[in-house]
Amino acid sequence: MRRWFLSLTRDDQETVIFYVDLLADRGVLLGEPYTKQLDGKLRELRFFLMRDSVRITYWIASGRRIILLTVFRKHRMRETAEIARAKRAMMRCIAEAHVVEEEG
Repeated sequence: MRRWFLSLTRDDQETVIFYVDLLADRGVLLGEPYTKQLDGKLRELRFFLMRDSVRITYWIASGRRIILLTVFRKHRMRETAEIARAKRAMMRCIAEAHVVEEEG
């Protein structure tokens, strides 16, 4: 995610920040068209960068922590491989008991 974000133009970075902040502010209350459930706890944040439809996969962990997992540009009706990749990332986070890195 970090490498992808840093590769974006400043304008695109600001767009991503806007939508991630929207998700952080509204959490589980944010619904369509901004988010959509993919499978179980796995969800996607949906927005456009220029004309490209972009998805950031995430899940809401204990304590209402939002864990961003993967990013992809939407090309087909159902991105099966991307959903599988996001599921693997989520399971790895759960298995490794990832915690939020505190700034400070």
